Amino acid sequence: MALFHHSPTRYLPSGYTFRGADMNDVPAVVYLLNQRQMKNFGNTSFRVDDFRREWQAAHFNPAMDVRMVFDLREMLVGYIEVWISGSHPWLWGCVHPDFEGRGIGSALLRWGEARVCLELERIPTDLRAAPRFSSLPVPRAHELCEHLGWHSVQMDEQMRQEVKKVTGALHLPENADLQYDVYEKAIEQLN
Repeated sequence: MALFHHSPTRYLPSGYTFRGADMNDVPAVVYLLNQRQMKNFGNTSFRVDDFRREWQAAHFNPAMDVRMVFDLREMLVGYIEVWISGSHPWLWGCVHPDFEGRGIGSALLRWGEARVCLELERIPTDLRAAPRFSSLPVPRAHELCEHLGWHSVQMDEQMRQEVKKVTGALHLPENADLQYDVYEKAIEQLN
């Protein structure tokens, strides 16, 4: 498992680059997420200040917990983050709408799975819980999750509160009510 974690380009399409993040990347990440949201819903709700605050959380390290994919022009085209706190590991990510179907989402989600596996190795077996992945409700994201063995789970108030606690409500202001899908994968099925 560690080999894949250290070789993240294994599944990345040719010509794309892959790396962790730092605070200077926040505006590009927010722009990407807003592009995705605008394409599907006609509005935007992600803000730079919210991301900066969340990336400064004590249990989050953007260099280790985020992966970004760039095209040949060095434009950010894919993003995933992993939060290891709360009762379940949480992953959140998206791919730019103009870059769907190229394997970027697969590479990111596989990296996220490997990242979760590394952290789960440090947790006693009886305390481990299945990871959950959240994304904006995009048909391609749903297809990708099903293809990689993730199954859709019904969002309830307890899960919504856990997401809010762990990830800061997916970078949204308190009054935002963004819809998103949640998927889960059994620990035994992780790469």
